[in-house]
Order: sequence, then structure tokens, then C-alpha cells
Amino acid sequence: MRSRTRIVLVIAMVGTLFSSIVSVAGAQEADVAYLAAINGVSTDPVAVAAGSEEIATNLAYGDDGVGRTLPAGVYDVTFTGGTTDSAAAGVGAAVGSAQTVVSGFGEDPDTAKAYPIDVTPIDAGMAKVTFWNATGATVMVIVNSDAGAEVQAEVQPGEGLETMTLAADTQLTIDVDGLKVTIPTPEDSYTDVFAVNDTQEAKTAISVVASMTGLIESLAPGGEVAVPDVVGQTEADAASAITGADLVSGTSEAADETVPAGSVISQDPVAGTMVAAGSTVNIVVSTGQDAPATVPVPDVAGLPEGDAQLALEDAGFVTTSTQQPSADVEIGLVISTNPAAGTEVAAGTSVEMIVSSGPGDVLVPDFVGMSIEKASATAESAGLTITFKEDPNNPDPEGVVIGQDPTAGSTVEGGSEVVAQLSPDLGEPWAIATLDPDRILTVTGVGMLPESTVKLSIVDTDLTQSVAVQNDGTWSVQIDLSEVDNDTEFMLVEGTAADTSSWEATFKIPAAGESTDEPTDVVVEESGFPMWGWVLIGLALIAIVLLIVRMVTGDSDDTPTNTSDGQTHS
Repeated sequence: MRSRTRIVLVIAMVGTLFSSIVSVAGAQEADVAYLAAINGVSTDPVAVAAGSEEIATNLAYGDDGVGRTLPAGVYDVTFTGGTTDSAAAGVGAAVGSAQTVVSGFGEDPDTAKAYPIDVTPIDAGMAKVTFWNATGATVMVIVNSDAGAEVQAEVQPGEGLETMTLAADTQLTIDVDGLKVTIPTPEDSYTDVFAVNDTQEAKTAISVVASMTGLIESLAPGGEVAVPDVVGQTEADAASAITGADLVSGTSEAADETVPAGSVISQDPVAGTMVAAGSTVNIVVSTGQDAPATVPVPDVAGLPEGDAQLALEDAGFVTTSTQQPSADVEIGLVISTNPAAGTEVAAGTSVEMIVSSGPGDVLVPDFVGMSIEKASATAESAGLTITFKEDPNNPDPEGVVIGQDPTAGSTVEGGSEVVAQLSPDLGEPWAIATLDPDRILTVTGVGMLPESTVKLSIVDTDLTQSVAVQNDGTWSVQIDLSEVDNDTEFMLVEGTAADTSSWEATFKIPAAGESTDEPTDVVVEESGFPMWGWVLIGLALIAIVLLIVRMVTGDSDDTPTNTSDGQTHS
């Protein structure tokens, strides 16, 4: 009995598999396409037909969309029976293609247009979304990724976004005139979203393909397709219709006095011609009437503003001027033009002259502590020149900047000179200390062992600061002395010289706003027990020694003593 049941189950499974294969093969042999429909204008339900093929009988307004496969071919798709009937939209349904047809798209609410669905496969866990703006206002599309990053795109009237492949269940929000609609993005789905006009409020219209995998499997690739009629359409609409018919668009341009610029004048092959899928349809797009003659913008850079203006006006241009600081171009001379020299533009175009107002004011950087190379680069970046003042006893200095004129933070004219005083040779340990008005002590030095440590201590305080020496032997450290008694006079610098010998120096803390690089002869004593304490201890030890000596030797001279009883005692 069990064997018989198993046989029946196996036969049923084989039959089901065979039926599936036959149905898929039948769909492929039928050369089908897919059409989805959206009611984007009629506030009452409408019927939608593609020629004699019925797509929907009761299609609701705005928030509903349906689709079905049907034989490939050229169809007139209409929306009828509602408050607004649409004119027929010519749709070329190519073999294996898929399109969405929406009513009320564009300036005329009675029209209907078709837009292609991208039927390329998608990976597991992904979804596809396409957006089109059919309103007269800018629409904001907001995508929130898994990582939490938000991407916003502004879509202008009549434009759309390229098909987006998103992770399933990505949060997608459409903002139409303040009305925000969140669009679901289920796994393996395709959603066509349209922003549409409404006399009452902004609306979105949606068509959802539940399964991209199922749709792709139901379409038959290849075969011949009908060339759609794109004459009179805009270049973008024509290209969309051609690619939607599984064809390739080729474009050229020509002037035409009757066809508006940007619209198609003619096409080859003509509409209705059956061609192999993937063939090229060449369209000629109007540039409008013959474009006016163009002339190159003269090169007036370096000319005085008046001479440049005459040269541009003689060439047929209208001129304006804008002042701009420049350290390289003298005041009153033209730096450049906009459009740039040599650009071909129509005669009568306005050309802006950028005129030098001379070097602008710049802030002087703080060069103290910088090497020659770094100070030179910093001065160049700031638009200044720098001169290094050499020590007469060291004609080829390699030190760092220890002083400058003008001082850091000064405002000077661009291109001005800064004179920088250099420290002694980098080979010898050397330091300079500067105390600013806020009592911030800055000590900078050279000639130390690279990657060693320099320690700065404020004598008679707990303040210390250590810093690593740079590869060039330079170092710099700061300590805030605002809370330190002004009577504190000295600081101690300890480190390792470039020759690996120990180096330390004591400096007198300079007055506020002054600097010093001369070590003092003061010997800083190590903190510990005070000297007067040691003196007292010494005196106490002497007293103890004297007492011990006295106790040992005694205080009698062994002379006999007579007592009252007449006895003599030793």
C-alpha cells in the first residue's frame, strides 16, 4: 500500500514538473512582453486596455498599479471610464521587455506615457526602484541605507532617477510638496514610483512587480520587435521609448525652423518597422533655428581694465568687471575673463573681467621654532616673502627661527617681507624661552638626539613637561605659568645632545613679552632636606659626642672629703 502511494506521489511530482516546463516553454514561444498600468489622474477607477488586450477593469487612483504579460507588439494603451479619459499612448512592447504606462504624466493630464522597467536580474536580498517626477515642482527622494547614511536627490519636473538597486526593505521616502510617502522595497521586487499632479493634494502613484525573478522567467528574450513612433517626442522620451522596445538609440542633430529644439525631427527605421531586437534606431534631434554665429573671447589678461573693455566691445561683447586681490598681477590689470579667453560664444554675450585690486592684506604666521624649509613653505602659502637673518659668526646656519619681524598675528599687505632670525647651528644643543603676555612659557630648542626626550621643569614648583625630539633634532614645549608665583625665577632643561651626551641648562624665566636664550650660572639644588636642618643635626651630634666623653671621664678629681662624723671618705 505504501509503495503504491509513493508511486502516485512520484507520478504527481513528475506531472507537475512537466506542466511547469510546458507552461514556461509556451510562454517563451508566445514572445511575450510585460505591461504595468498606473492610474495617475482620474479620481474614479478606470479601465485600462492595450489595444484589445485588457490590463485592468477597475484601476484605483494614485495608490494602485497592476500588470500582466501579453504578446509582444505595438499597442495603443488607453485609460477610460473615470473622471478623465486619456488619449491613446503608443507603446512598443518588445519581446522580453517590460514597461509601466501611467496616465496624467506631463503637462497634459489627459495623456499617458510608457517607461521601461529594467529587467536585468538582481542579487538575492536586493530590490529595484525607479522614480519619475510628473509634477510641476521639485520632488525630494530620500534613501536611508543600512549604514544609516541618508542620500537625498532633488528631481526636477519631467525628470527621473536611474533605476536604483537597493538592499531589500531600505527606507525610501518621496516628499511631494511636503507630503511624505514611505515606499516599501521588498526583496526581489521592482517598484515604479511616479509623483503626479492632483487638484487637491500632491500624490504618488506606485506599480509593484512582486517578483523580478518570476517576471524575468516569464519573458521570452530575442525575436523581432516593432520600431516605436518617436517623431515629435523630446530626445529623452524618444530614447526611453526606443530602449524600452529592446532597441538602441542613435542620435544626431540638425537645425529646423518648425520643430522645437530638443524634439525629434525624424527617425530611421520608421515607426512600425519590424527589426531584430537590439537594432539601432537613428533619430535626428532639432537644434531649433540655425544657431547664431560664435566668436572667440579675446585674451585680455594683463591689459589695463579700460583697454581690455575696448578690446572686448570691439569683438562684439558686453562687459562687466569684478575686483579680486592678486599678489602676482598689478592693481588695475585684468587677471582673467569669464568665459575664458578662446571660448566660442555668441556675439553679444556678456563677458566678465576679473580685475586685480592689488595684493590683499594677510595675517603673518608664527614662524618661531620652524626650520628654514618649513618657514619658507609657510611664507609662500601665506602670500609673503621671507628673509633669514644669519648670525655673522655662523655664515651657513642650519638652525630654526627664534624671532621674526613683523610679529605673528600682524596684518600686512600680501607679498610683504618677513625677516626671520635664525638660531645657532643645529649641531649644538641650544634653547630659547619666550613668555607671552598671558604667561604661557614656550621653550624651543635644537641640536638634541632625535627621538630622545627633553624635560622642562619650573624650579621650586611641581610643574614639569616632557616632549619627544623631532628627527631634525628640534623640539618645542609649552607650560602655563598663569597660576605660578611671579617670584619663581628659573627653569631647568634636561635632555640628550645629538652626540648622545647628557645636556642640561638652567634659564632665567624671561619677563612677559620677552625671550632669552642665554643659560644662567645658577646651580639648581636638588629639592630635599633643607641645609639649615643639616646644620642643626651637626650641632646636635657634636653635643652628643661631648656628653659621652664627659660621662666616660667623670666629673671628680679623686680628692678625699671630710664629713660631719669626722670620717674621711674617698
